[in-house]
Amino acid sequence: MIFVALLSLSAATAAHAGLELGQRPITRTEVATVAKKQFAEMDADKDGSVSPDEFQRYREVQNAQPDQGRGLTHIGRSWFDKCDTNGDGKVSLSEAQARPLGLFDMADANRDGVASLSEQSLAMLFIK
Repeated sequence: MIFVALLSLSAATAAHAGLELGQRPITRTEVATVAKKQFAEMDADKDGSVSPDEFQRYREVQNAQPDQGRGLTHIGRSWFDKCDTNGDGKVSLSEAQARPLGLFDMADANRDGVASLSEQSLAMLFIK
């Protein structure tokens, strides 16, 4: 569950990036990069922020996917509210990256910038 929120990816992006939970170590840089890619997909008008309407359209596309963006790829309905930390009604790139990076940092127990397989397994035990 931690990596569901942590990665917050589209299905295609997750598979393309090779960020599958429990398959290999994942770096903090990878998480930031993938969150940035997903943010760019959501920011349809390319104004540097995601509006509630853009978020809703992204969710509709995600829900139309065969797997509905489940697992590592899922963006939940509360993503916008959790990410809009300053309450301005839009999500910036820094806000979109802050949550998955914060969750990554909790999983990266030894703070080396890599969530090893054992750290991923341990994080899953505490989140479930």
